[in-house]
Amino acid sequence: MTQDSAVEDIVHRHAKAIVTMDIGQIMNDLMPDAMMKLQQEAGGGTAMQINSYELLGNSRDGDDYLYDVKYIGPQSFTVRARWSRVGPEWKIIDADIIARE
Repeated sequence: MTQDSAVEDIVHRHAKAIVTMDIGQIMNDLMPDAMMKLQQEAGGGTAMQINSYELLGNSRDGDDYLYDVKYIGPQSFTVRARWSRVGPEWKIIDADIIARE
């Protein structure tokens, strides 16, 4: 497995955790600053209904990877997450909601 495909598998695992509201996995994947930023952008931590997700694209930025994931529900939105190696694990170190529907 290449490093690129390993990161993509982790991105899918994270997106599935968002859909199923696996809070432990979500919190494990997000660095504290990224988590706080996303909560503020999403409306202060209120639970949102998410039915599925779609991986829209990715790019490499130095040693980091940027992934755009669309979360689909009554209020769909797209997140661009910066995944970076933190110790032995890949973590989201920064994220922005880049689109809302």
